[in-house]
Amino acid sequence: MKKADKPDVVIIKGNNNKVSFGGGKPPFLPLAIVILAIAIAVLAVSLCCPDMLADFVRLVISMALSS
Repeated sequence: MKKADKPDVVIIKGNNNKVSFGGGKPPFLPLAIVILAIAIAVLAVSLCCPDMLADFVRLVISMALSS
């Protein structure tokens, strides 16, 4: 089977929109980059202004739960 026969992004429309990257393989690298960016942002906020850390963590958690 050729690479052109398997698309990289498959979008299935229905009751639940499901997106699959890389022909069904889990997107490890993009997920790792997002987690690393969040960790760096939390570290920067904790070093810069520790009194805002709790608000920033709540913001990140609310964004994760709303998606």
